[in-house]
Amino acid sequence: MEESHSSDLISKRQRLDSYIAGDITNPKGEGSSKLVQFADNVVYRLYFKGLVSDEVVAAESGERTVTAGFGVAICDVADNLLYEMKESLSDGGEVKRRGVEIRALIHGLSEAFNMGIRHVRIHCDDYPIFQFINGGDKPKQNEMRQLVNEVCRLKEKMDSCEPLMVARNDVKFAFKLAREAIVSQSSSSLDMKAAQGKTCAICLEETDAGRMFSTEQCHHRHCFSCVKQYVEVKLLSGIVPTCLGEGCKLELTLESCSKILTPRVTEMWKRKMKEDSIPAAERIYCPYPNCAMLMSKSDLSSDAHQSKVQECVKCRGHFCIDCNVPSHTDMSCDEYKKLHPDLMSSSLWQTTISGVNVSSVGT
Repeated sequence: MEESHSSDLISKRQRLDSYIAGDITNPKGEGSSKLVQFADNVVYRLYFKGLVSDEVVAAESGERTVTAGFGVAICDVADNLLYEMKESLSDGGEVKRRGVEIRALIHGLSEAFNMGIRHVRIHCDDYPIFQFINGGDKPKQNEMRQLVNEVCRLKEKMDSCEPLMVARNDVKFAFKLAREAIVSQSSSSLDMKAAQGKTCAICLEETDAGRMFSTEQCHHRHCFSCVKQYVEVKLLSGIVPTCLGEGCKLELTLESCSKILTPRVTEMWKRKMKEDSIPAAERIYCPYPNCAMLMSKSDLSSDAHQSKVQECVKCRGHFCIDCNVPSHTDMSCDEYKKLHPDLMSSSLWQTTISGVNVSSVGT
């Protein structure tokens, strides 16, 4: 895929309040752009999104083409938009969304570095990409590996560069820019498709009305895909999901979301509900990584007559309730800590957020 560099397909803008930026007259009379003076010691937020449209039939030639584009947004810690970029990509072969996404990140990091930014937090809503750029899984395709290697090279140039997994509605700045980039090169048939469906306020995709999620209480509407990804990320963060509508505080329920969730996410939500029913000081998790069963300390102690060696109610493995590690009856907790300092400092529980392995998020 080749990147298109014509002026009508590329847009870069810097924006900031006038107290740290000087206005520059816009010759087209469309307002004012602002040059941003980025601070060396501030951590900026980088949002990126790459999109690939459905195949569209060009009215003139009858040929089927694939359109793609990406958007990049850089914000301050209060999420004020400081810089934005959108770009269309020409169809030079097979177009894959994750490839477009990583190209967006490469452009974003490159632009950030060139503008003097040295501390950045990458906000990513795609778990496989998050793993790629966070030193986890490696792409199998050679082209993807090369793109990820370029991201790693740019990260190393920064003083600090931390990826953060977020919900899809948290990257809507970039979503909007990527969608605009695609629309700029799409045929009129996209407009026909738009008239037939509803627009998701998060991803801006035109979706059949029957695949739009809403509740009777607030009536905000979003596509199934965005709601599902949002619920996953919030549950993995230990947060009860609320409506995706801007400023809406309505808590979503498992019942209202059940038809769009996978069995795995449904089980995550049930576990969250059980977790919330137990006071934080009473929660204990089985230390065996293939189990991580949630239990109540009080219930365990009463069942075992105050013994420090407990049995997991699920896997039946024995563990110490005082230090939450596998049973060590032949030594004290302090002696065990000295022999296993790494295990004690990073609980096995932390490898399975809320007891659910995160490797399949977003898949």
